Amino acid sequence: MATGRAGSVLIGALVVYFFANQTQVGWLYVMSALLAGVVIAAWWGGRGTLRGISGERKLGDSVSGDLYEGDPITVTFRLAKQGRGGAQIRLTEDCPLAEPAKRRMPLFIPDLPGGSAVEFSYDLELYKRGVYRFPALTLTSGAPFGLFRRSLELDVPTRAIVYPEIRHIQRIDFLDRQFAPQVTRQSAGLGYEVFGLRPYRPGDSPRHIHWRSVARTGGQQLFSKEFADETQPGVVLALDLYAHPYAISDSKHTPFEYAVKIAASIGDYARRLNYPLTLATNDRRLPPPNGAITLAMLLEYLARVEPQGDEPLTLRGIGHAFVIAVLPYPDGQFGGVLRELAARGLPVLAYVLDPTSFPDPLPVDAAAFASGLAVDGVETRLVRNGEDWS
Repeated sequence: MATGRAGSVLIGALVVYFFANQTQVGWLYVMSALLAGVVIAAWWGGRGTLRGISGERKLGDSVSGDLYEGDPITVTFRLAKQGRGGAQIRLTEDCPLAEPAKRRMPLFIPDLPGGSAVEFSYDLELYKRGVYRFPALTLTSGAPFGLFRRSLELDVPTRAIVYPEIRHIQRIDFLDRQFAPQVTRQSAGLGYEVFGLRPYRPGDSPRHIHWRSVARTGGQQLFSKEFADETQPGVVLALDLYAHPYAISDSKHTPFEYAVKIAASIGDYARRLNYPLTLATNDRRLPPPNGAITLAMLLEYLARVEPQGDEPLTLRGIGHAFVIAVLPYPDGQFGGVLRELAARGLPVLAYVLDPTSFPDPLPVDAAAFASGLAVDGVETRLVRNGEDWS
């Protein structure tokens, strides 16, 4: 595309030619031809300026390294050119991993000779958890002379998944004060307490034969002891993903983002204490994994979630488990579910975020909501913006 400078040179060539035609001065004809020739040469010489250019982007020191919100990282970008001829390039690196005010970085490469490459890097702090894809780069060049501007859309596929920040929780009294790590369940399994008797089956250990019952039958039938299932109780981590009336924001300082961090940190704490962890949410478009999950599975899920659930969170079929709920918004209906679980005798802990303490506050009374849960037997932790909830 011709620039305004090319138009000015062509107009100048026409003006000089007009005076040359009027005066019949030979050197004016030469000057007019030179000006027009510069425009033609710039168009011809710049045709392949952006040909053969490729890019490569690397995140951090290791491509396979995990990325966590708040961690420092170095992004390295390499631009190479094949073939002959050099290039003078302008581009803007748009990094979605940085905070919004620092994402766009204009760059200028004064010379990229053919058969060579340039490399640059920049440091940043991973701003927010999520799944990101770097947008395509738009390379522009005005070489030579700046009379024509050429552009190239260069896609350098770079994807990144940033896990939520994990704070190292020192202690959760709700879990730590359970003195008996072995809790008996009224179902058959592996343990030491005799749960009942059943007919002997091939493969049963002879040590488990109940000889008194055998004697009562006169030795006609064998019976084996059946033991109660004694197992480490599990933790059900419930995260409310309902689309509550949050303010639209690209900031990470929101009740929902805090709730995701809390959920990730609780999952890490449960892993360190070897509690089986189950995740419960209310987003049908992104359902949680079934059954017990690992910390890696939890982080993978939490990196993708958004407050887009279309139905209130209900916890069904919860048996022998500790229930830890994270509520970014004081939902009365979900509060009723927690009250029912507590009434059944299940230990329930609720982290309640206070939306009034965050930017763009919501007019809800989270403190009264938390107090109401506590009265009905649900342990609560009211979390306000800026507090060290770990």
